[in-house]
Amino acid sequence: MLPFDQAWQFDETSLTFSSSLPSASNELPSPDTAGAVNETSKARFILNRLFQDYSGSFAVRLWNGSMLYIGNDTPAFTFCLEQASVLRDMVFFSDPARLAEAYFAGEVQILGDFNAAMQLRYYFESLSLPLHEKLGLVFKALTLADNQTDVAETDQHTVATNQLQKNESPAFTLDYDLPSAFYRLWLDERMLHSCAFFSNASQDLAQAQHNQLDLICLKLHLQHGDRLLDVSGSWGGLAYWAAKNYGAFVHTLVQNPEQYAHVSAEIKKQGLEKLVTVEQGRYDSLSDFACYDKAVNIDVCGQVGEQNLRAYLAKIHQVLKPGGLLLHHAITTESPGRQHELSTEFINRQIFADGPLTSLSHFREQMHAAKLEVFNVEGLRRHQALTLRRWLAKMEQFHQEITQIVGERTYRIWRLYMTACAIQFEQGVTGTHQILAVRTT
Repeated sequence: MLPFDQAWQFDETSLTFSSSLPSASNELPSPDTAGAVNETSKARFILNRLFQDYSGSFAVRLWNGSMLYIGNDTPAFTFCLEQASVLRDMVFFSDPARLAEAYFAGEVQILGDFNAAMQLRYYFESLSLPLHEKLGLVFKALTLADNQTDVAETDQHTVATNQLQKNESPAFTLDYDLPSAFYRLWLDERMLHSCAFFSNASQDLAQAQHNQLDLICLKLHLQHGDRLLDVSGSWGGLAYWAAKNYGAFVHTLVQNPEQYAHVSAEIKKQGLEKLVTVEQGRYDSLSDFACYDKAVNIDVCGQVGEQNLRAYLAKIHQVLKPGGLLLHHAITTESPGRQHELSTEFINRQIFADGPLTSLSHFREQMHAAKLEVFNVEGLRRHQALTLRRWLAKMEQFHQEITQIVGERTYRIWRLYMTACAIQFEQGVTGTHQILAVRTT
């Protein structure tokens, strides 16, 4: 348990709280102090009921500076509520999506183990209070004041407050159209925004991405002179690699002007003008007369959701030569029954905007219908989770630099989503598969 100067332990609960009250004397507390004690007491009561079945330990810092402690062990993290409205939302909705919004907006700070804090979402998903108990908590929550008092702010909170006031969008969807400087801070030197392939858990990210590039090219049986379509070109890493190391002619599709400018400049810088061409657009912008020996799609951004899958595969079939190979690196749902959990729906809605993830079996069925015969599938779920953890470590390492480029809000959105995705992969809810298929007719 964290140290504190003055505390009261209640026998009926494992929740401990501290307050900055003066020592006992004949003087009555000031109205401000009495109000803070009253609010702390209400918050203690609410949190006690909300987390009565929670098995972990964490601390809560209230908007008035009081500290509450849930559980008997050393807190794994401190959950800082900067406004009473956040606690009210916890009572009214029990929705991790609303807590995420509050975190993005700076109304919640998380100090300590961020990964442990993310586990709260599962507790809220399973939380079910009797109606009479919930009504009682709602009544107490409605009496909490909205105004904030000054509290001792950490450096992290100061930075967050300053950054949240500038260069931020009111939306909280995950924005991939960000400057290359943002990605350069946490991706590998080739700026590969896709799953790496680790020979062992301690291998560095750069070598693991090198492994993945070779794995893709070898699976495609890439030969000198092959025409390769790179459907998800991103920052061009795979296109340069295939051209320089395998002698392929590569046409790569990128999603935004920033990527187009970056890849165009790199093509000239690396002297690949005769081997690599770049186009800003999606698979559906390809010419009907295009013709390729091989095609690859490393679908990290979920651009081919379930609703677009049939049209995407039809287009690939159209532009591939008979006997041509497709390698699709797909993020899939491993547990279809969990698609309607709050956390899974939240990730699908915000990250995979073109539709929810599809299962591997459905993917194979759609490939068969498109006359693309699947002959090799490899699961890379553990590699994807490890890749995300490496990205997160670098992102947290360069927190200050990232906020200077995209602002604190965007940093928080990316940090939360990447942590949530890493957990999903680690728990087997979401998977990554490399699917290799051939055009049969």
